[in-house]
Amino acid sequence: KSLRRPSGWLATTVLTVMALAMASSSRAPAETSMLPPGAIAPTERQRAIARRVGNILEEAHYRHATIDDRMSSQVYDRYLKFLDGQHSYFLASDIAEFEQYRLRFDDMIRTGEIEPAYVIFARFQQRNRERMRYAIEQLKSEPDWTLNETFEFDREKSAWPASEAAIDDLWRKRVKSDALSLILTGKSWKDAAEV
Repeated sequence: KSLRRPSGWLATTVLTVMALAMASSSRAPAETSMLPPGAIAPTERQRAIARRVGNILEEAHYRHATIDDRMSSQVYDRYLKFLDGQHSYFLASDIAEFEQYRLRFDDMIRTGEIEPAYVIFARFQQRNRERMRYAIEQLKSEPDWTLNETFEFDREKSAWPASEAAIDDLWRKRVKSDALSLILTGKSWKDAAEV
């Protein structure tokens, strides 16, 4: 969808504000119930910014955008795409769990209660760390080059992996594909694994 459409650019604006807010967030205090221990949490300033952006979009901007469930759904979809557009980190169970937030992004902007966006981001950080550990573990032994298998590079339209086993297999193939690309440039397995 083109960003020239009113709802597209508005969703992108809201998403950008939320991403910037999270990038400058503080660690969650121990009593934050929605967020896992040690996750970044919104500050009062970021809550105020969310409310202000909502007011500007609805009242002061020349398009007088309506921040409603339709826009919330678009922001939610774009947020997931921003974090994991290739469907390589989140599990299908994560996405099913996050679905409860689909129609809450509009409310978050109005109220400043933006924790659900931080909950999703915290899970992304967790999954990212898990995938990096798994990928590094795969480099300890040379892949079986005799297997006839494929790796799907563009996973944007693919289903989210249904299980840990499915995502492990995806990442095993990803590591193998990256290593093969390096080996085809003349590197040995040892050199490829080091890179």
